[in-house]
Amino acid sequence: MRASSRRLNASGVSISTISATRHHSFLAAALLLAGCVTERGYEGPALAADERVLVRADPVVSAGAPVQVRLRRVDGRELGLAASQVELPPGKHEFLVDCRVAESGSVRRFTVSAELEGGGRYRLVAQATTRNCEAVELIGD
Repeated sequence: MRASSRRLNASGVSISTISATRHHSFLAAALLLAGCVTERGYEGPALAADERVLVRADPVVSAGAPVQVRLRRVDGRELGLAASQVELPPGKHEFLVDCRVAESGSVRRFTVSAELEGGGRYRLVAQATTRNCEAVELIGD
């Protein structure tokens, strides 16, 4: 009879099981954090909170949400795949967004233009049915 070579901790749990669990926890946390990336949509030094605008869409990791709005471009500038928020100076801005309905798999692209005030926080929100996105609007948060 051959003895097992598995290492156990003080509770009798396999060390490899603990390592795998930690790895999966780390991976899940990394994915969630990746969905919360804020990109700066302007050059130069950082603006004070009352001098900048924050616009957010849905997180990249949707976690089963029935509808997801994703930021693609701001003022003609492509955003990174992990970006779900953008920081901008006040003024007129144009957003290219995708709206996906999970049940049907439908994806529609919209352009949203708005004049934004310094210190403002805004959110891109879909108006959708279970089959399709009808519109995306920018609302104050």
